[in-house]
Amino acid sequence: MPVIQQNIPLLYYLMKSYSVRRNAFLLGKCYVKFSVNEVACILGLPNRGREFHFQRSPLSKYKHNDLVQEIDSLTIEEASPTLELRRVNALVRYVLAVLLFPLKGLKVPTCILEIQGLDDFGAVNWPMAIHSFLHSHFARMSDVAAREEMTNLGYLEGCSVILVVWFFEHTKLAAPISEMAVPRLHRWSPKISISATQCSELQVKLSKPDNVRRALVYISVEEQDLLGEEEEVDSSDFEEENRRLKKEIKEREEAKEIKEKRDRVKKLKEKRVREKKKMEEEERKREVVKEMKEEKRVREKKKREEEEKKREERFKGYVDDLKHFIQGKFDALAALFREGRPSASLLQTPPSSPPRSSPKEEALKEEEDEKALITYLTKTQTKKFTPVKGRQKKRKGDNLGHHSQAITKYPGRDHLSPQHRDVIDFVLSRYPDRDSIVIERGNIFISRVSLLDILGTEWVCSSHIDAYAYVLNSLIERDGNNMLRFLFVSSNHAYYKRCGKISRRLVDHITHDSFGGAEAIMIPCHVASHWVLLVGNLKGKYWDFYDSLPNPMHRSSLQENIRFLHEDRAEVLPGDIIDWPIHTVEGLPTQDNGNDCGIFVMKYMEASLGKDRVDWTRHTSWVKEMPRIRAEIVATLLQTFQTSLLTENGFCV
Repeated sequence: MPVIQQNIPLLYYLMKSYSVRRNAFLLGKCYVKFSVNEVACILGLPNRGREFHFQRSPLSKYKHNDLVQEIDSLTIEEASPTLELRRVNALVRYVLAVLLFPLKGLKVPTCILEIQGLDDFGAVNWPMAIHSFLHSHFARMSDVAAREEMTNLGYLEGCSVILVVWFFEHTKLAAPISEMAVPRLHRWSPKISISATQCSELQVKLSKPDNVRRALVYISVEEQDLLGEEEEVDSSDFEEENRRLKKEIKEREEAKEIKEKRDRVKKLKEKRVREKKKMEEEERKREVVKEMKEEKRVREKKKREEEEKKREERFKGYVDDLKHFIQGKFDALAALFREGRPSASLLQTPPSSPPRSSPKEEALKEEEDEKALITYLTKTQTKKFTPVKGRQKKRKGDNLGHHSQAITKYPGRDHLSPQHRDVIDFVLSRYPDRDSIVIERGNIFISRVSLLDILGTEWVCSSHIDAYAYVLNSLIERDGNNMLRFLFVSSNHAYYKRCGKISRRLVDHITHDSFGGAEAIMIPCHVASHWVLLVGNLKGKYWDFYDSLPNPMHRSSLQENIRFLHEDRAEVLPGDIIDWPIHTVEGLPTQDNGNDCGIFVMKYMEASLGKDRVDWTRHTSWVKEMPRIRAEIVATLLQTFQTSLLTENGFCV
C-alpha cells in the first residue's frame, strides 16, 4: 500500500469545506459525499460483511512494537502450516493497526486482537469500518479548521491516504500514473502532495461550478454506479452554516471562559473559608493552650504554697518539740545543782579511783558530755516528736472522714477479702490529704476524696469510668483469650467537642492499626445527669445500648456522640458508622436509686467484653451487692495504678 504522509494544507482545506449537517465536502458549489462504496473501490475490498464497531471497543495494552515482536518471534520458529497461518494473522493485525487504524498512542484496539483466523478477517466489512473511523474525526477537525487555527489542526487518525486519493479523483490537480490499476489506490503516486499555495489556487478554480468534476473520469464504467451523488447547493447556504458554526464556537468559548471564571471565584471563596476556619481553629487551640498553661501554673503555684506551708508547719513543730524536750532535760540537770554544788557523797572519791583531773580538763569533759547528750537526745526524739503531716480537721459533709487514719468505716469493707482491705488501707494511709491525687494517668485524675466517694454511695465521674476502662484493657493485654479487644472513647471527647475545645487528642489512639485489631468500640455517654453505655460491634455493624434506668429521653444524644467521633477520625472509621442501627439491650439488671448509674456502666463494660453471649439473669443481684462491688472497684483501681507502691512495701498484687 502506498504510504502518503498527512499534508496539513490539504487537510486544512478539506476539513474547512466539510459540512457536519450534510456529512459531505463542499467542492466549489457542490456537496460531494465521501461514501463507503468509494472506500471499497479505492481499496478493492468488498462492501459487505458484519459490522466492525471500532469506536465501541476499548484500547488494549498492546502496542505496535508488540505486534512487530510477535511477527519476529514467529519468523524465527520452524516452518509449519499452523505457524504460517499465525504469521499471516499477525501480519494482518499489524496492517490494520498501523496503516488502516493508526492511533497517536500506538495502541492496538482490543477488537482487532479478538479476531482469530483468516475467516474472521474475511467476514468483516472493512470499508464500512474505515469509513466510520474517518468520519468520526471529520467533525472534530472541521471545528478546529473553522477557528482558522491552521497550525493546530490536529491529527487525522485512520487511513488518510484514502481521503487524499478520493480528493484527487474529484479534481484535476494531478493525473494518475495508471488509469486501469486495481484497486484504485495503486493508480496514484505515493508522493502526491499539495502545498498551501496550491490550496489557495484550488479555492479560486473551484469557485466556478464548471471546474468541478461531477463524476470520476479515472475509473471503469463498472465502478461508476458506486459513486456518491453530487448535490447542487447555494454558496450562501454554506456561508450561513459557517457563520452559524463560528457563532456556536464563539458561544462555547465564552461559556467556557465564564465557567472558568466562576470556578476560580468558587475556589477563591472555598480557600478563604478554609483559611478562616484554619485561623479560627488555631485561635481556639491557642486559647485552649493558654487556659491549660494558666491552669497548670495555678496548680503548680498552689502546690508549691501547700508544700511550703507543710514544711514550715513541720519544721515549727519539730523545733517546738525539740526545745521543750531539751528544756526539760536542762531543768532536770539544774535541779541536781540547785544548792550550788553537789552533795558530799557525790564528791567522795572511791579508794581505787584514778587521780582527779585538772579543773580545765573537767570543764572540757563536761562540755563534751553536754554536746553528746544533746546530740543523742536530738537523734532519738526527732522521729518521736515529728508531727503527722497533713493533719486536718474533718470537713463538714465528708461521708467517710478524710484523714490519715486507716479507713475502717465504709459499707463494703466487711465483704472484701483481707488482701483488698489491706490494699485500700495502705494506699489511703499514704495519701492523708483529702485533695491528694492518688491516680494520675493521661486524662485521668482521681483524688483521695473521689475514691472515698466510690467507697460510699456517691456518684462517679468520667475519670473513674476512664480508669476502669484502662483496667479492662490491662486484663485483655495479660490474658485476652476470652475477652473482646476494644477501642475506648472517653465521655470527655463529646464534652470538649461541644465546648469548642481540642477534642481530637482524646481519640488519637484510634489508628488504622488499632482499628484493624479491635472488635468493639465502647463509648460511655453522660445524658441528662445519667450515665449510659454505647458498644459498637465492628463485625456486625450495629450499636448496643445499655441503660440501667430505662428512659426514652436517654437516647437523645447518642447519635451526636457517634457523629463527633466520626468527625475527628473520619480517615480511619468507616463512613456508614453513623447509620448503624442502635439496639437497646433487654433484660439488664437496673438500679434502684439515683447514684449507682456509673457503677452499672462499669459492670456493663466488663460483661459486654466477654466473647460468649451474656446471661443477664445471673447478674440480678448487683443492687444487693452494690457495697461490695464499689469496694472491689476501688481495690482493683489501686492494684492497677499503684503497683509500684504496693510491691515496694511487700504487697503481692
